[in-house]
Amino acid sequence: MTIEALIDVTGASPSTVRRDIKALEGTGRIVSLRGGAIRLEDAASEVPIATKSLINRAQKTAIAEAAAALVADGDTVYVDSGTTATELMRALRGSRVHVITSNTHALNLPLSPSVTVTALGGDVLPSIGSVAGPITDRELADLYFDKAFIGVTGIDAAAGVTTFDIREANKKRIVQAHSKHTYVLADSSKFNQVSLCHAFTLADCTVITDADDDVLQHAGAAVIAMTSSTPS
Repeated sequence: MTIEALIDVTGASPSTVRRDIKALEGTGRIVSLRGGAIRLEDAASEVPIATKSLINRAQKTAIAEAAAALVADGDTVYVDSGTTATELMRALRGSRVHVITSNTHALNLPLSPSVTVTALGGDVLPSIGSVAGPITDRELADLYFDKAFIGVTGIDAAAGVTTFDIREANKKRIVQAHSKHTYVLADSSKFNQVSLCHAFTLADCTVITDADDDVLQHAGAAVIAMTSSTPS
């Protein structure tokens, strides 16, 4: 909703509306955007990918580029669904890699012939541009990866890596178990957020993010922050 619309509905002054938006953003209930704000859904829901693509775009691009720098020629990598994972696919477009993905949006990106892409089958989740479910799980059961790059709904020191859908959680859990190295792509807005389903623990992954977080490290996560060049 735009600031102008909020002013019309509430009758409050522009400064009051902006102050209230900032306060609500601090609670994690909304995310402010240029000229307005959007409401985040509850733990059992996921913000549509078209909306998520507008949030923290610069941070997501930086995270994706840092992730791409970890990929070596000849690697077989898993790329998950999500806006940051889609940015990673763009960053890999000239690499010599084999990408296995459940990201339906990534299939439309222009890529170099040196990138081999294998699309997983399964139940289509159009709101997040993903496939998941029992068919996906069966396909993943026979696949192994050098590196996996996973998108999440929330990261929390106690709850670990969480997502809104049990099919997504199962998929991420299998991928993590079948990967030599698992990387979670998460901007700092995902910190201290808990969604419906646990996928795996922070000790099972390295978090690539835009901000360092001592709480995550104390919970066992290795963290690659944009301010550091090596895992903490």
